[in-house]
Amino acid sequence: MSMIGTIEMLHAPVRGPVESQLEQLKEKLLRPVLQKIGNSELVKELVWTANEAAALAWLTVCPILVLPTLLEEKIHETLRRWEKQEQLRRRERCTRAQIQFHRIQPAPT
Repeated sequence: MSMIGTIEMLHAPVRGPVESQLEQLKEKLLRPVLQKIGNSELVKELVWTANEAAALAWLTVCPILVLPTLLEEKIHETLRRWEKQEQLRRRERCTRAQIQFHRIQPAPT
């Protein structure tokens, strides 16, 4: 196989109907996840994640087949990262509250 033939095989699919189908699939897969989320910041993170997954899937030979699994993996990763950040935020709030409490309490005499 010539170098030109190899390069032609590595091109992403032509944009058009497949791109539209990929966008529709992304929205269809993401909708039930977003309906369960009440936090607008987390919704933004998940939409960003879905866009990233679609962009990565687009670079494959068959993006429509790749997107569901890739999106699922990336959503789980985003939710794990979000929960870890929430734990850190709660811990920080608790620490701040303890510091404030100790500042207010008079020193024992």
